[in-house]
Amino acid sequence: MPSRFVKPLVSAFLLASLLLSAPDAQAFNLGGLFGSPVDAKLAAQVPQDKRAAINAADYELACANQDVELAKLKEELADKQDDLAGLNTKLAKSQARAAEITLDIAKMEAIIANNLGLAKDNNKILAGLQSDRAKNENERNGYKTKIGQAILFVRDWTQRVAAKEKTVAEFKSRRSGGADVGAAAQPAVQPAVQPAAQPATQPAGTVKPAPADEPAVIISREPGSAPEQPADTPESTLNN
Repeated sequence: MPSRFVKPLVSAFLLASLLLSAPDAQAFNLGGLFGSPVDAKLAAQVPQDKRAAINAADYELACANQDVELAKLKEELADKQDDLAGLNTKLAKSQARAAEITLDIAKMEAIIANNLGLAKDNNKILAGLQSDRAKNENERNGYKTKIGQAILFVRDWTQRVAAKEKTVAEFKSRRSGGADVGAAAQPAVQPAVQPAAQPATQPAGTVKPAPADEPAVIISREPGSAPEQPADTPESTLNN
């Protein structure tokens, strides 16, 4: 018997031996091979006030699964970007070939115009170059069409990744307690409100008198002093 069949047969025999155990023996648990070995029914019977560690671990698993989904989207986006880069490379090579064909056609046309070489061979070569130019043009048009589609794919998957990143961030913020995050952001708003209330809390004695009140203090006189003569007015001049 070939050796490549021996190992599969031995593995199948061992697995069958474990599954076909005695009726009174404990059943073989396939959870260790294909999933969690923990009995979900037993885990559900744990009291709510004893589930703190379970809930924390469940939250970490949910966040990890979200990260896996995001990583898959990013991988798909990278594949689309690679496809686009490959098409751009093919188009660039096709355009370089088109430039070579154009140069060869220009050479042959100059040779024919100057009656150089054999006319029959020259015409045959020129016809072949013109055919190559037509094929190359169709090839470049095909690449341009594919590039346009690839650009749309990259744009679409870029939007998917951005949307998933936002969803994952919101999911983690919501599950980690958004109230704590909002409370931490409150002090950033308070300084903008406090300066407006400061002038009203200042002591009244610290406010300096307005400049308009100062002349009343300067012209005050001692009791019994002679009154100041009023300035000459047009009416007083006429009375004199």
